[in-house]
Amino acid sequence: MDDLAPDGKLPTAFHGYSREAVDSLLGKIEDSYRAVIAERDELRGNLADTNRRLDGVTAELDDRKHKERAIADAVIEAERLKADGEKQAGAIKGEAAGEAAETRRRANQEAQELKAAAVRDAEEIRRTAELEAEAMKRDAEAARDRAATESDELLRGAQSRADRLIGEMRQSLEQRQHQAEELLDDVGVRLGSLVRDLFDQIGSASHEQDAAVEPEQGPG
Repeated sequence: MDDLAPDGKLPTAFHGYSREAVDSLLGKIEDSYRAVIAERDELRGNLADTNRRLDGVTAELDDRKHKERAIADAVIEAERLKADGEKQAGAIKGEAAGEAAETRRRANQEAQELKAAAVRDAEEIRRTAELEAEAMKRDAEAARDRAATESDELLRGAQSRADRLIGEMRQSLEQRQHQAEELLDDVGVRLGSLVRDLFDQIGSASHEQDAAVEPEQGPG
């Protein structure tokens, strides 16, 4: 980052790290985290759209079920017509037995064909609807799982980067503090040495002065 020194560490000020550089670095970390949150929200919106599409498929399946019930009603109506035909054939049996038998045969055949066709159509519609619904459901669930996985990975990545930066900053601060303590210890040692040298010089000067005074006071 631009706020780091060429050696990869934060620049220092008079009493520690440069506050401006630290604030800038924390701001960039916050911006990166906000970008990850925005991307997660977008993925959630895509997931909501997929759920709406799944609801549409469910509604279409319900509509097809209504059509199946209508076909079943048609089969029942055909059965009723068959029964009516049989009653009419019985009423006119004495007058036109042959014609009634043929009419009944045709009615039975047509009813059976209509019933078989209706059952086949209903089964085909149901099977097709179930296959389409299952396929769309799998696609929706896969999209939802991918979105959730990508969102979790992005959050973990951002957290890992933030933890790494914070760890590096803490380590750098500890190193600077250790260097400062060593510098203070070295200054203390040098200061003690200077004080001892000063006292030694003062002592030497005092002895020389006393030695110079004694001859002048010799013969009294």
